[in-house]
Amino acid sequence: MKIIPVSAFSDNYVWTLVDEEQQSAICVDPGQAEPVLNYLKAHRLQLDGILLTHHHADHISGVPELADAFPSAWVYGPSDQRIPPPVHFVNGYDTIRWLGCYFEVIEIPGHTSSHICYFEPQLEALFCGDTLFSAGCGRVFDGSLETLFSSLKRLADLPDNTKVYCGHEYTLQNLRFASQVEPDNINIQLEIQKFQNPNYRCSLPSTIEKEKKINPFLRTTEPSVRQYAESRGGSTEPFSVFKQLREDKNNFS
Repeated sequence: MKIIPVSAFSDNYVWTLVDEEQQSAICVDPGQAEPVLNYLKAHRLQLDGILLTHHHADHISGVPELADAFPSAWVYGPSDQRIPPPVHFVNGYDTIRWLGCYFEVIEIPGHTSSHICYFEPQLEALFCGDTLFSAGCGRVFDGSLETLFSSLKRLADLPDNTKVYCGHEYTLQNLRFASQVEPDNINIQLEIQKFQNPNYRCSLPSTIEKEKKINPFLRTTEPSVRQYAESRGGSTEPFSVFKQLREDKNNFS
């Protein structure tokens, strides 16, 4: 099984899972149809299905065109009326089967109120949309900071070797903020150095293990991150640290 980052817009990834033997594929969060169709055509693949993590247009707008091109393809997404047909709604603890894969649905509200992700234990793969980014996390739209904080803790509890497939290439900007929070964190500096290679275009997948070392939003109990929050006039209680981080990241450029 291959997992391919098909680029869309300026920084979206439409993660496309390919079984070459079956000449079949599924994709996650197709905000644009054209790049997916081009990839499928170039590799002579049939699209069997689509997984959606949340309702934002840059994650679902390609669905109608893909569904027209592949009428037998199924579409699964969170139970949210803002996602138009065709979509079959799924909830936490549901499992979606495709070939030999079993995608476990985990509810991770926060970025949006109905955000979900898909975890496939055999592939050690997590498709988490806009909730967890490498070295960062999503902004809160119609969810809440409290639910986002809880959702990130839930993801951090997944096995360390879990590969993290995020919805966007935001890593370098996130690392710059993380470096401001923890200027002495060598793991963050090593990740930033990778971007000095002009051929280093796709920083993903990350892993849960790596994120625990470089992502300030998963490090709210670390003394260095708590010290940062305190220096900003905040409390050192974990959620308060998280809240301060998210507020500062919203204003970071």
